[in-house]
Amino acid sequence: MRYTTSILAACASLAIAGAAQATTISNGDLSMGLFDNGGLGSGGVGLALTGAGDAITPGCLCEGWGVAANGVGNKYVYGGSSAGFTSAALSDVTASSAKSVVTTNDGLTITHTYTPVAGETLFKIDVVIKNDSGAARTDVRYARTLDWDVTPGYFGDNYTSVYVPGVAPEGKVMHTSTNPFAVPDPMVQRAQDANTNVSGAVGDLGSYFIFSFGDLADGDELSFTTFIGAYTTESALLAAFAAAGVEAYSFTSGSRHVNAFGYGFAGLDLPPIGEVPEPAALALFGLGVLGLGAARRRRKA
Repeated sequence: MRYTTSILAACASLAIAGAAQATTISNGDLSMGLFDNGGLGSGGVGLALTGAGDAITPGCLCEGWGVAANGVGNKYVYGGSSAGFTSAALSDVTASSAKSVVTTNDGLTITHTYTPVAGETLFKIDVVIKNDSGAARTDVRYARTLDWDVTPGYFGDNYTSVYVPGVAPEGKVMHTSTNPFAVPDPMVQRAQDANTNVSGAVGDLGSYFIFSFGDLADGDELSFTTFIGAYTTESALLAAFAAAGVEAYSFTSGSRHVNAFGYGFAGLDLPPIGEVPEPAALALFGLGVLGLGAARRRRKA
């Protein structure tokens, strides 16, 4: 939620000319505002649950994603604005789904496809990174950062958890932190709670994940899946993550541990949280953490 000089300067430097294309999609009681660059927060809607409010827009819109390759970052979305992109557009927009396609200045094409998960207050985001550069790209990375501001008491009365089996770096998870207050450049790690599983930490916190996918030949693509959603209880959110096959995650709940908002990742060469053996499984469902992603590499026909 906090606004610092560095954050304001970063957001100012990222500003792009003209109004970004945007839409709001809904899955029952859950709504999400999308910019054309795949960021959240358009139209004053971040991630809102009926009766619980919005968990992203009440404070700083310190939310976004980024990519890096060949040891070079500086290609990211943060606070709704972009850096290092040559194009961004929304397509296939319906009341509950949309697709964002972004092209970077070094020839990567990143597609985020947002669809509702039936019967849940949860969205599925399929992410595809394709190398259209004409040459191989080494050390391909993806970062995701988000400042959770769950009402009421979103500044000092939030409870944040982050979980990676075995603790990062593990599988495709290269780095985690509870500091969301910087642009998501995958070449830059953060010291706050670095590579530590955090359970119910109180305060103005969020999460930051960096995933490492290795090299990507020209014409090849990789993919993974993110889930993001909200429930009135932490246990319901974690149950939905387990059913979706989430392997790593972060979430924040508001005062008295109610109204839990989170995201998760699967297919990161880690065990799904629903398969963590006892007693670790019991401990897991007492944590709070965001993250889901499935990653696979394939040659496009």
